[in-house]
Amino acid sequence: MRGELFLIGTPIGNLNDMSPRAKETLAALDVLYCEDTRVTGKLLSLIGLSLPLVSLSDDHSPARTAQAIEAVNAGHRVGFATDAGMPGVSDPGRRLVRAAWQAGIHPVVIPGPSSPSTLLAACPFVDNRFRFVGFPPRKPNDRARFVALVAESPEPCFFFESPHRVHAVLDLICAAVEPARELLAGREMTKLYEQVELFSAGEWDKWRTELPQVGEFTVAVAGRPVAEAVEHDEDSLAAALERLLEAGFTKRDAVKALAAVWEVSANELKKLLYSDQE
Repeated sequence: MRGELFLIGTPIGNLNDMSPRAKETLAALDVLYCEDTRVTGKLLSLIGLSLPLVSLSDDHSPARTAQAIEAVNAGHRVGFATDAGMPGVSDPGRRLVRAAWQAGIHPVVIPGPSSPSTLLAACPFVDNRFRFVGFPPRKPNDRARFVALVAESPEPCFFFESPHRVHAVLDLICAAVEPARELLAGREMTKLYEQVELFSAGEWDKWRTELPQVGEFTVAVAGRPVAEAVEHDEDSLAAALERLLEAGFTKRDAVKALAAVWEVSANELKKLLYSDQE
């Protein structure tokens, strides 16, 4: 008789967010695959459980995923959990889920906390539509394209960022979007020093010092407003271009992003950009 595969949400900070159903499911497992056995081992110890742990991250070979599927087919109750939050939400698990469906196994999801949904509940500028875009890329060109995507999106965009890179990506985004565009930043969510702040892109210089680069961040950026017939003077356009260049954009990407977001001609921006070379 075939067993079952459980995808288990775990706390993103506050241990009290561990649901009774999640605890009951863990207690009944034969084996738990997890992102990091050390992290999950500590969690199990805190809630008074002990069971076999096997590491399974996106860095492991497909053979480790196949091992988990074989365990389900052999009749075992198999679980999978990441270090925090829901499996597959910018965390390992997607490969295992795909392999399960291909093998005819319907995963059972045990819902738990998730940073995007937690910040979403506190977000004042989301109606019914939003985009989750994961982590910003590290390579400069890829990161510039990511910033342009967020800046041009008509829906609010939610993303994760590590503490030592969050200021840099917010520098880029706040330089690329309209000064009135709102952002919501969540730091250390559900933990003792949780901080959630709402500010506009034009206020970022002030908030930069108010948001220390400590703890994991989840950030929401309001969607691009409906285009209006707005006249931008050359000084404001030149200043916006300069901010993008100082924040790390190439000249090409700066022109492309600003032209799309501010509804201005790329040729007009190029003239401004290269006017000091004439």
